[in-house]
Amino acid sequence: MSLRAIHTVFLLMLLGAARLSAQPVMSLSDALRSRRVQVAIEGLGGYQGRCIRLLVRNLTAEALRVEAGAGLIFDSRDSSVQNLMSTSSELLALQPGQTRQADLFTMCIQSSNAGPAKGEGYSFGGAAEGPLLKLARQIAEGGYQNSTAQSAVWTLTNRESTGFVYGEDTSMVRQLARTLSEATGTPMSQFILTPRPHSITTIRTSFECLTEEALSGAALGLYDSAGRQIRSYFTGRSLEPGFQAWRLGASHTLGASARLFLRLTAGGRVIAERPVLASDTVARLQRYDSEAVLIYEADRDLSGRAGVYDAQGRLYFLLASRFYIPKGLHRSQYLIGKDLPPGQTYYVRVVSGGQVLAETVLDPDARAPQVYPVRRVQGEFAFRQDSVQRGLRLAIYDSKGRLKRILYDIAVLNPGPKRYTYSFEHNEGPGARFYIRLTGPGQLVIREEAIVDK
Repeated sequence: MSLRAIHTVFLLMLLGAARLSAQPVMSLSDALRSRRVQVAIEGLGGYQGRCIRLLVRNLTAEALRVEAGAGLIFDSRDSSVQNLMSTSSELLALQPGQTRQADLFTMCIQSSNAGPAKGEGYSFGGAAEGPLLKLARQIAEGGYQNSTAQSAVWTLTNRESTGFVYGEDTSMVRQLARTLSEATGTPMSQFILTPRPHSITTIRTSFECLTEEALSGAALGLYDSAGRQIRSYFTGRSLEPGFQAWRLGASHTLGASARLFLRLTAGGRVIAERPVLASDTVARLQRYDSEAVLIYEADRDLSGRAGVYDAQGRLYFLLASRFYIPKGLHRSQYLIGKDLPPGQTYYVRVVSGGQVLAETVLDPDARAPQVYPVRRVQGEFAFRQDSVQRGLRLAIYDSKGRLKRILYDIAVLNPGPKRYTYSFEHNEGPGARFYIRLTGPGQLVIREEAIVDK
């Protein structure tokens, strides 16, 4: 390449850079709202530090300058995992069609939730406002990417005690305290400005228990060894009887050796509690996605309930409560989707007055059933009867031979041509196969015809 050509290329590069620098800066929120950019968000793990990665793509035919500023909110796609807020600012210069990466400093705004793992799914949740936005910008401008600043964010979002906010850099603490004082109405005199080392013990844990009765006004909290509540996860909640499980964050500034307890209470009673250790992890549960079909007969009108039970008869999940069971034959279908402790056998049962009317084992390896819109099938079942028969039943069965609907109980069937109409509903989708069967004593199949819903 000649010297003139090199000079020309260099001039073109300078002109392109000049045109790009002349572009006005727009916020990432505005760029997304006007559909000028597309953003992919990836969680890098953790909640403090560079924990969010943005891949920003320019969708326009012009150069853009986009600022991913402090105070952007990122919502976790898992409701039990912490939402994050950016506490740094990145300016991205984007040529048409170009994609650039920005790894943002973040802090958690939900101390009661579990810490994010690497690869956690996040979506853009808008921007902070008011004191929280001011605090995020203050952290970014001061470079306060540390545990003291994180505790200041939690103090604001949780309305916690200002005693959580202290540090070795008293100038930083003073700056953060001014914002918190204005936002919470706490006098500056209550902030600790004496230099002290600050650290957060981060605990990702969970709480599981069985409740034998329905609870109202239930509360879950984190307590120290003196019985003082450090964090509230929820209050005034109604809980059905059965297996309860929550993924939680139990981060604190009391030191790794602090003795803490998770406690579920209701009506002044402690329903369940357990100690919390710095080494805690989230308990492993097994997902059960299955369909259970129970067929049973009631000899009189009853009131019953259906649920998932263990081998000792303890209720883990309530499917239906106090439903009416009229005298006669019944077919109940339940779709199960529940996380349960592994290593046990569970049963789907219909129970009335302590008596098990029907049960089936819950299969841990079953595939999640496909649920289709309800379809109606109608038709005729015609045949010629050659002899007198007694005590017959005409019914619809599914492809697995399970009773779906009783059409007629026939005391006496005389000889001659017969024609019966049938109608039933199902949610097994087009192409589902069923059978209409005429059975005698002992469920002997006398006649059968396949029904395919096309």
